[in-house]
Amino acid sequence: MWQISWYILRETAVYIIVGFAIAGLLRMWIARSSAIRWLSERSPKSVFLAAMVGVPLPLCSCGVLPSAVTLRKGGASKGATLSFLISTPETSVTSIILTYSLLGPLLAVFRPIAACVTALTAGFIENFCEKRLEEKPDEIPEPAPEQPAEPETDECACHDAHHRHTPEDARGFANGMRYAFTDLFDDIFFWIVVGILAAAAIQAFMPAAIVRAYFSDPFTAMLLMLVVGVPLYICAESSTPIAAALIAQGMNPGAALVLLLTGPATNIGSLGVLYRELGRRTVIVYLTTIAVISLLMGWLLNILIGTAGLSLTVQPFSEPLVPGWLKDLGAVTFLVLGCFTAYRRRWWSRSLARLDGWLPVPVNNRSVSLTAVVVAIGWYFGSGLFMIQPGEVGIVRRFGAVVRPDLKPGLHYRWPFPFEAEDRVPVRQVNRMMIGLADAPDPVTGDPTDVGEAWTLLGDENIGDIKSAVHWSAVPEETLRFQYGSADRERLVRGVSLGAIREVLGGRSINRGFTTERRDCETLIEQLIQRRLYEYDIGIHIDSFHFLDAHAPPDVHDSFRDVASALEDKSTEINVALGAEARIIPDARGEGEQLKATAEGYAATTLADARGEAERYLDLLKKVEQWPAVTRQRLYFETLDRVLPGLRKYIKTTGAGTGQIEIWLVDPQVGGAVPWSAGDDMR
Repeated sequence: MWQISWYILRETAVYIIVGFAIAGLLRMWIARSSAIRWLSERSPKSVFLAAMVGVPLPLCSCGVLPSAVTLRKGGASKGATLSFLISTPETSVTSIILTYSLLGPLLAVFRPIAACVTALTAGFIENFCEKRLEEKPDEIPEPAPEQPAEPETDECACHDAHHRHTPEDARGFANGMRYAFTDLFDDIFFWIVVGILAAAAIQAFMPAAIVRAYFSDPFTAMLLMLVVGVPLYICAESSTPIAAALIAQGMNPGAALVLLLTGPATNIGSLGVLYRELGRRTVIVYLTTIAVISLLMGWLLNILIGTAGLSLTVQPFSEPLVPGWLKDLGAVTFLVLGCFTAYRRRWWSRSLARLDGWLPVPVNNRSVSLTAVVVAIGWYFGSGLFMIQPGEVGIVRRFGAVVRPDLKPGLHYRWPFPFEAEDRVPVRQVNRMMIGLADAPDPVTGDPTDVGEAWTLLGDENIGDIKSAVHWSAVPEETLRFQYGSADRERLVRGVSLGAIREVLGGRSINRGFTTERRDCETLIEQLIQRRLYEYDIGIHIDSFHFLDAHAPPDVHDSFRDVASALEDKSTEINVALGAEARIIPDARGEGEQLKATAEGYAATTLADARGEAERYLDLLKKVEQWPAVTRQRLYFETLDRVLPGLRKYIKTTGAGTGQIEIWLVDPQVGGAVPWSAGDDMR
């Protein structure tokens, strides 16, 4: 929390001091008597002038009460008094500059406009109501008290300073600066510190999930801010860092604007004084106008940011226009002025007196000094305790020399400053570096390209627009080299990566480097970066390298995209042809093998049949040679059976021992037997 508080103070102190200086100049040129003369008329002009005078004045809601009462007693109308009473605490030169510092130019302009609208509306309504009462003589208006009561000390701790100053005190530059940096600074310093601490507490202890859960609906969030801002006292300066912290946690800007308008303008103490001085009706107009206009202006701000495309261009607690040394000087100056405020207001002696009355032990300067010395000594020696988190390696240096290089995670102790110091090396943290992308896009074109890094000359003399990412980490075994081997590790890795990208792509054409050889180029670049970092011996390991975007510059991007598409189509056609080749050739080879196997089977069958017929003929020849008559007769009968397939045949001998046979043929159509002589000798 204390680091966040210092960070907020450092970012806002310069603007606060500038605001007080401008307040001193305003005090020098604007006299209270002139303001009373301008606001004495009962007309819309007086309401408008009261709002214009009140916007730049750096008066808080309680500090403005004496001025408002003085204006009323001097003859100013209730409408002008209300206009001055609303516009003055809701905004000031200091708060406007502080708003620009924390929330950007949009809210720095919108906030005073909203304060003017609220003040003018309340003043016009009050003048209208007074005019209606004057037109009704039968109604008795509320009597004003003869002796207006001054605000009590417990209701406002800062009104007395405004009573001490007269218009004569504001003449001259010295008196104006004395007023700004003494009386006015004393009045506002405490509340600025409260606002900074509250903003730091919100940033440190309020999770963003709570804001999203309870402030997700814009109108509900604005109502909650209205309920919080009306009864509490939050000056314009202290409410600004609180609103910035709430926006940073996720609350919508409209709800933050409601807090900025209602918090400074109203509080319980001021409402009591206003009721006594101006009457019940005026207080109702005062509160109703502030509530309604605040909600309407918050709703309008959300519409401008969400619908019209406007945005908070400056992030909370970040302003790059002010150099770092000036921020530190402003923060130190603010704290020194705060010490003078504490001395003038006797905060130290009054605090000791209160503690002496509350505590059972005596509290005085001696006891507090002794306690402070003991606490300081304990804090000094206790500052040597430090924690090494998992994934880290601790290194302890004694007067710059390393004495313990490899501390494991856990609680350790070293001698306090200036004897020893520790360094924590994140050995498991993977760092990501973007190459070719600028920190912020171009304000005109919106292009995030860093031309100096992204544009690379390729081997075919084309220029490539290349954006890439490098992931790198520490080598766990080389923590000393990683911690002390290079003064700027990120700059070294970036330079080596750019050199490797240009060396590898310098030998590739733009067509191949961005398409078919893209993955090979990434691998070669990663290996080249790692090899060079190993040569430097600084304990850095490259985890991966990838092209995020690689194309030609915008002027010729479309043409090169067409070429790349044609190359991709060519590769697709080649792959389709290779796929068809891989499918057709195996099918043809299978069919050839099938035909070959069929032919071989047919040859084997034919040869086997031929061999069988030959063997049968040879067997028959042997039988003919062995029994020629029997074989001849058998062949004769087989021939008859073959040539006369449709006839019945009966074979009989003609007589005993004659050697003759008769063959009777029976024709199925005739139905009778026909003798057929076979008179051949069958022997």
